[in-house]
Amino acid sequence: MQPPTSVENSSTHPESPGRIFVGGGVMGELMRGLNWSATPLGPVESWPQSLKTSISTCLDSRFAIVVWWGPEMVTLYNDSYRRILGVKHPAALGMRARDIWPEIWHIVGPMLSGVMERSEATRGDNLLLELERNGYQEECYFTFSYSPIRDESGGVGGIFTPVQETTDQVIGERRLRSLRDLAQAARAANAESSEEVCRLECQTLE
Repeated sequence: MQPPTSVENSSTHPESPGRIFVGGGVMGELMRGLNWSATPLGPVESWPQSLKTSISTCLDSRFAIVVWWGPEMVTLYNDSYRRILGVKHPAALGMRARDIWPEIWHIVGPMLSGVMERSEATRGDNLLLELERNGYQEECYFTFSYSPIRDESGGVGGIFTPVQETTDQVIGERRLRSLRDLAQAARAANAESSEEVCRLECQTLE
């Protein structure tokens, strides 16, 4: 990764990283310093305006957003998306989507391909994705949308994805349902001994 361009140099050329990746906190700084020529996207100067605008919107948002661009779905994201990546950040910046998420590609890959190939927007609501983002497999849930980004040719240049992790909400609701079901089963059976309560608990959890 190259060191960030100085403020003076970044403002002298209208297509410089300093002009395109304005603000953006940590991710803005990383994008300004990355050697994009070494990625499938190529030098910033060659990027279409549709990509530059999408990245500006992404960086300015306080909502977790990831942009996948081009046929190889190169990954660009903002500060709020870093938590979703876990230890995959910061290496994920500029990588192909399938190389970042091999463990869930059989699920999200066809969804993303549908957007790129057929301009079909799609979404997931509390979708289970078993991520390996912290060195082990996690049960994670997400609500998100995949929306096509039109490029200058009129085709789909990339995918704009706002995403919210709902893991705590989904697991919390499941725990409450389990406790409710246990209580209802115990009342219905008029359980009076600890052995009977344990039997009903095993049945309910099963």
